[in-house]
Amino acid sequence: MSKQLIRTIFGEKKNILAVGGHFISVPVKIDATVIVADVAGKKIVPLGSIVDKNGKVVNDGTAFGITYNEIDVTNGTEAVSVVIHGFVDGSQLPVAPSATALTALKQITIL
Repeated sequence: MSKQLIRTIFGEKKNILAVGGHFISVPVKIDATVIVADVAGKKIVPLGSIVDKNGKVVNDGTAFGITYNEIDVTNGTEAVSVVIHGFVDGSQLPVAPSATALTALKQITIL
């Protein structure tokens, strides 16, 4: 029997993009084993999280992109769209990017 895909929508959709029509995103698998569960036992990666190429949430020189959607990896590894080029609204990010993360995100401009 195949694994059933479970998707959960949380509240209203926020948008991290400052310029909606000008961005490039690629799929990245978020490794559920490196995400810490919250008090309810859920493993949620917020939209706007900075991730590396391996799907680990980071804020350093290994930064690859910024998650376009919130993703629940409670049931295991999931793929999420990651913005690698574009203009991002910095007020929508859960954590301000460090100076080294900003340097690594070469094609993303934080407004």
